[in-house]
Amino acid sequence: MPVVITGLGVVSSIGTGAAEFRAALLQGRCGCALREFPRLAGNSVHAPAYVSVAAEPHGLIEPRKLRRMFRIVRMAAVCARQALQMAGIDPSTVPPHRIGIVFGTAFGALEVTQKFIDSWIDNGQRHASPLNFMNSVHGILASQIALDIHATGLNLTISQRDISFEAALAHGAAALEAGQVDVCLVGGADELTPLLHEVAARSLYASLDAADAAGLDPLARRGTTVPGDGAAVFVLQRQGRALAHLAGVRLGRHDHGGPDLARELLQNEAAAGVDLVTNNRDGHLRSARVHQRREAVVGPGVSHRGNFGTWPTAGALQFAANALMLAHGEYYAPLAAGKPQPMRTAPRAILHDAASSSGVHAAYVLTANEQ
Repeated sequence: MPVVITGLGVVSSIGTGAAEFRAALLQGRCGCALREFPRLAGNSVHAPAYVSVAAEPHGLIEPRKLRRMFRIVRMAAVCARQALQMAGIDPSTVPPHRIGIVFGTAFGALEVTQKFIDSWIDNGQRHASPLNFMNSVHGILASQIALDIHATGLNLTISQRDISFEAALAHGAAALEAGQVDVCLVGGADELTPLLHEVAARSLYASLDAADAAGLDPLARRGTTVPGDGAAVFVLQRQGRALAHLAGVRLGRHDHGGPDLARELLQNEAAAGVDLVTNNRDGHLRSARVHQRREAVVGPGVSHRGNFGTWPTAGALQFAANALMLAHGEYYAPLAAGKPQPMRTAPRAILHDAASSSGVHAAYVLTANEQ
């Protein structure tokens, strides 16, 4: 059964909304900049990061609802409304039980989680903030979207580290194909907080090199990354005016001799003609090897990992870039050291192949409408 992407919403370091996000990609704009991160010791550091712009609702969400939304929840809810608007769907006209929401997040609402823990430490266990606790659970993102649009169908949150979005995509597509829902909102979001940045920097995972603010080489072999945050949500349907078609999506493991998911997809007739390979792990050693091995199968290709951050959110933002490339017949040159790389012809079929540091592997193929 076909699955098509009919709408998308984005909040990223290079813009909010599909039009602004697309314009930034066309211009080769780099969203990375030096940011100040306070440390637990009382000092602060300036380090490169891709921090998303404010998630402005522009009348899409009632002000009274917004007041109860923390930063990451607001990003997710605004993206969901943007996606529905692009798809031309008024959620009030769809039976609530036929709208599903599948969301991927690696870290969840970290800012409010820290607030809850602080209230526990400051006030004791009996007086810890129940509101902050309620908003600290990973499922709050999908729950708040459901409350906003009055959806009562499938509501699922998936956490698979750096391929949380891709895992959500696989489950959302499966629910649609199985007839569980008629409209499925699939999204991914994560936020970068000072505490998370400090932990990552202490473990030598997040870069502290000011030179990296110019933008990393997307094909570099390096162990550190430049973190980022943001959100993206997509409307999946079985039919409709499509931005792109989801030709196939697979989940598995790469650390126990599991199947080569990308090769399986390439052998499928629906995935024929792949001419671009992407992944979402800028500078990650394992992902660089996977990426180069896949290029050896389908020919030379590049990805867009230098434009919008490299932590779990990058998977959702990469999917947005891939869908927009196919929808508009464009190619968005990635950045290396702040400069766009050579242009090439617009892709007609894109293979995304991502290997997680947790051992989980995901792959999907998106194709243009005429394929």
